[in-house]
Formats: sequence, C-alpha cells, structure tokens
Amino acid sequence: MKVAEVTKDKRRIRGEESRKLILKSAIDNIANRGLGSLTLDRVAEKLGVSRGLVVFHFKSKNNLIMEVLEYLGKKYSGGWNAIIKEEGVSDIEKLLRLIDYDIRFACDNPKYVSAWHAFWGESSGKEMFHDLVLPRDEGYAADMRGLIENVCEQEGYNEVDVPTATRGLVSMMFGTWVLLHLSPGSHDYEKSMQALRLYLGGIFPDTELPQ
Repeated sequence: MKVAEVTKDKRRIRGEESRKLILKSAIDNIANRGLGSLTLDRVAEKLGVSRGLVVFHFKSKNNLIMEVLEYLGKKYSGGWNAIIKEEGVSDIEKLLRLIDYDIRFACDNPKYVSAWHAFWGESSGKEMFHDLVLPRDEGYAADMRGLIENVCEQEGYNEVDVPTATRGLVSMMFGTWVLLHLSPGSHDYEKSMQALRLYLGGIFPDTELPQ
C-alpha cells in the first residue's frame, strides 16, 4: 500500500473516532440536561475539543441530534437483528431472547435510556423521533407479533388475540425502560424479567418457557 493511502486511512480512522467521541459527548449532554440544553459549545467543552471540530463533523446542532438518533438506533438494532437471524432456535426461545436483550440493553446503558426519554418527552425531539425512528420501532413490534403468532399456531393457542398480546408485551418492555429511567437500581434486570416471563406465561399457560 502506498504511503499516501496509509496516511489517508489513518486520517479516516481518526475522523471516525472523533465522530464517535462527539456523539457520546452529545448523548451525555442530552441525558443529563435534555435536548433543549444541547449546544455545540457544551459538547465540545465536555469532550475537550474545539467547537470547530464539532462543526466540521456535524455542521449544525440539528444534524448532530439526528446523528445521535441514528447512533442510538444502530447500537440497539445490531443486537436485536442478530437474534432475529439466529437459526435453530424455537420461536418461543427467540421471543425470550429478544425480551432479554431489550431489558439487558436498558440496564447496561442508562445514559442511552435517559437520552431516549429526552427525545420522547420534548416536542422537538418527539417529532424527529417520529420521523426517523418510529418505523424501526414498529419493525421490532412486528418481529414480536410474528413470533407470538407462530407460537400460537404451533401450540394451539387459537383464542389468543395476537395484536393485543403484542401491544401488552411492547408496553411492558417500554414501561421497564421508563422505570429504569425514573428509579435506576430499584427495578433491576431480574425483577423485570420475572414480570415479563409472568406475562408470557399468561399468554402461553401450557408452554414451558425456556430458561
């Protein structure tokens, strides 16, 4: 490889690392102060870099916020999609793995959870979330609905209202994120999973849920 190409690659890597650090600084700012208090100056100051570097990568506050949404979405979707693509796993086990992933993600990433709540709770962020992220969230719900429907067909649960059961499951998972945001530490992973397994047991009373 030519020296010029090596230098270009190193610069590209440094640029990608800078972008990630700026995004993480912005997430911290949003999580701690909310969307309304986010400024390029605060992001730069927290990270210990110049405002010019932030502007170079993201051009504006609005672009930075949109990139934060995309970053958060990708951090979550990677693990979710990997579970969906797993082969040789029963539908009920895959459903439980998705739930487990969701709750572990929330427990392990409190800053991300707080940042999501800022988008959900502030009018400007809610509109952006609706446009950029809601279709992805609807896809997650569709994944769960498909798995619940499959289990019902396989196990003979003909009386289950699949859309309602799915909505209940999504609501419980979302509610767990809210509890973890409002009272961190009081609703840990084990308690949350116990509640969600109890809910699934109500939908599938004659099915032994995998551990």
